[in-house]
Amino acid sequence: MPLFLSPLRARLRSIALLIATLLCGVSPALRADLTQEQVIAAKAATGLLITPQGSGTAFCISESGLFVTCKHVVTGVKDDAVSIVLSPTGKDEKRYPAKVVRRMSNDLALVKVALDRKVPVLKLGNIDGLFETQQLYAFGYPFGNALAEDAKSYPSISVNVGRISALRKKKDVLDVIQFDAQVNPGNSGGPVLDPNGNVVGIVESGVVASGINFAVPVSQLSNEMAAPIISVNAPKLDAQHPNQPIDFTVSVDWFAAPAEEPKVMVEVLVESLPHRIDAAKEKDGLFHAKYTPPTPPPVKTEKSKLQISLDFASGKMAGTIDDGEVGVGGKPKALREIHTLQRTPNSDDFLADGQPAGKLEELKALALDMGGATVTVDARKASRIDIKAPEPAAAPAPGPITYKAVVALVGGREFTSEEKRVGTVAATTNTAPVLGGHVDLSGAREIALPSPFSDVVAAQDGRSLLFYMKEAKQIAVFDVLSLKIRGYIPVGDDNAKIAGGAKYVLAVCPGNNVIERFSLETLQRDRTIANPFGDVMSITMGRSSPGLALVIASASPPVINAFDAESMTVTFTGERSLNVNLHASLPVVRASADGRTFGIQKQGISPSGFIILNYRDGEFALTYERATCGVLVPNADGSQIFTSDSGIFTNKYVSILKGSNSWARGVTYIPSYHPMYFIGVPYEHDSGDRKKKNNANAVSIYWSGASQPLVQAPEEFPEMQPTKQEANRTNDPITRDKRYHFFPQFNLLLTIPLANNRIVVRSFDVHQLLEEKGIDYLYVTSFAPLGKAGAPYHYKLEADSKAGGVSFTLQSGPTGLTVSKEGEVAWTPPAKPADETVIVSLKDTSGQEQIYSFHVVTTP
Repeated sequence: MPLFLSPLRARLRSIALLIATLLCGVSPALRADLTQEQVIAAKAATGLLITPQGSGTAFCISESGLFVTCKHVVTGVKDDAVSIVLSPTGKDEKRYPAKVVRRMSNDLALVKVALDRKVPVLKLGNIDGLFETQQLYAFGYPFGNALAEDAKSYPSISVNVGRISALRKKKDVLDVIQFDAQVNPGNSGGPVLDPNGNVVGIVESGVVASGINFAVPVSQLSNEMAAPIISVNAPKLDAQHPNQPIDFTVSVDWFAAPAEEPKVMVEVLVESLPHRIDAAKEKDGLFHAKYTPPTPPPVKTEKSKLQISLDFASGKMAGTIDDGEVGVGGKPKALREIHTLQRTPNSDDFLADGQPAGKLEELKALALDMGGATVTVDARKASRIDIKAPEPAAAPAPGPITYKAVVALVGGREFTSEEKRVGTVAATTNTAPVLGGHVDLSGAREIALPSPFSDVVAAQDGRSLLFYMKEAKQIAVFDVLSLKIRGYIPVGDDNAKIAGGAKYVLAVCPGNNVIERFSLETLQRDRTIANPFGDVMSITMGRSSPGLALVIASASPPVINAFDAESMTVTFTGERSLNVNLHASLPVVRASADGRTFGIQKQGISPSGFIILNYRDGEFALTYERATCGVLVPNADGSQIFTSDSGIFTNKYVSILKGSNSWARGVTYIPSYHPMYFIGVPYEHDSGDRKKKNNANAVSIYWSGASQPLVQAPEEFPEMQPTKQEANRTNDPITRDKRYHFFPQFNLLLTIPLANNRIVVRSFDVHQLLEEKGIDYLYVTSFAPLGKAGAPYHYKLEADSKAGGVSFTLQSGPTGLTVSKEGEVAWTPPAKPADETVIVSLKDTSGQEQIYSFHVVTTP
């Protein structure tokens, strides 16, 4: 075909085109080709859509920055994880962050971009005049970046011409446009224009190199255009103040403004009761509404019966009694506040939950109701009295608050947004303080427990070790600073699961189906609620966490929940997408000291999994690797994960220190109670019968980040050699990380033998060992405190060095942060919460240098 037509042939062609137009019943305004201006405008309106999974095409349909693409291009992608590049390879090239605002059932999606320049808007056409053989134009980015000049640039847009080969209908309604323009993967979501430059379809799919391609008719998009794009947001609630007002923000975007002013409302659903609140208009498209959750009525306290059990030398009696008072420590105390009265040996005096209570004359004639028959009993002759009070009617926390926006037109038509749930933020710290104090100890000491324990957890920043003695139904609270058991917490259940934090002990009691909270200051129960989880597989807290506990409830698969010990409410319930199948047996869960990172090991299945949950701003983020690492123990701030079998990793599964990856022989790495140290405990299994052995005299001390031991323990640990009976144990719930507790700041190492009946305490002075071996040392001993957003932040870096004279130099940090030569850190953080990494170098007078990094975390 010649490149140019003669004037005569051009006139004949125009006449032929006019005749064809009249015969086909199409408007004479239909042209055979787009003009240059139309092509330029369409190219400028069509962008390269980039997602974490690949790329596609999108085009602008509104001056507000609304773009159309195909839903399958953004399937599996978070709404805010997309971006659009406009005018790639041109002088106006720019990449914009974008957000998916609507996903439709017909494989279409709408994406919103905050534009800072005027972008041509493509006009939506009419499908009524489409016919087979009609010429169409497809714009897009086939194969995405594969056609770019290099890896650092974007591709130019492609424009392909073809004809309609079929108009496929369903029930006499156009369903698909089949056309033969050359399009490929990457074209999906691009506009298909008619010769007038109007959009008549959206590229959806095709068969590569076949000339068979399909487009969604623009009519299916037009049907969606009548409904506005509605989004509604609410701030997260403070779990400690669930009745604070909630400010809702509603955004309403119309494709074509309605004839009348719509009414915008927020519909709040609390305890199945809907409430509609009118939203006030702030500016075009933006509305606000405020809702205050109802305050629960005050709890009525009524005198009620107490269940009581009395142990006599001749047998046991049980029944109910009226509440009353007895004298404890010279002060009256209600019976309902007492768990156990126990007579002291060789005396008629009683102990009330461990406190002196005297002879308790009030129990001389106790009216015991034994199922209708009342018997008068001299309870002073009992050796033990157990009292169980009915659970107090706790003030009901507001139920889940869900909400949606409603846009109503005068004619009665309503449009609604997706329903959401008001989230809550548990009060958690972001850093784990380093326990301080002084311990006076020389040599080794054994502390016996009154009963064998079935679990041990750390609490109060590590100051307390909690030993749950199920047979005695008590928790022994061991104080690390005084090296004494400072008291007992009566649990009242021999199958409880416990967790300890900065201020509280939580106990899940399946017998009563309750969760009890005890104060670590008073060792008294101060709150009890009905168990909201059903069968609890595990409950875990960080030793420095004031509130957050991770609860795994039995289900298929098990469900992960966040529970706030301060408010005693559930703040998060995991979706199925969050939960890796944890198998039917109990998962082994460990927490970082700050209570924000959790390591989970699946039991009874291989691989046991590298499962890490990071809790930030009321949401969990999951890291999962199909691997077998054994028990996963996060360090103080959750940045590193110590494993029982496979070494040390970052919380994103990047190896820091490789282990043996062998069940037969290796080293278990365990973080200490100071962030600059950890220990290595060797283990060995006999290959014949897999009985546990323990090379007990090879425990090594490491500096954080080191791959070689700093020093080795100079003495043996004979108590850690298992007996034959202990060596035959399988699946011991007291894993190695719970049997070795190293406090470098106190020169203290605690071991807990497999008999589970005592604690062995040793003096272990790292500095003295370093001096004896002539080893140079230089390391930071301080730990960055938590900061407040927007408030001046100050922190003094401290370091130990054999040579002394340590100086500091800032290597990297957030804008405005300074570090003086003496280690004074100063910064004015932004008003929004931040988590910034700071890197400093430290140098002593001997010329020895170290690099140290830490996090500055600020919260509201």
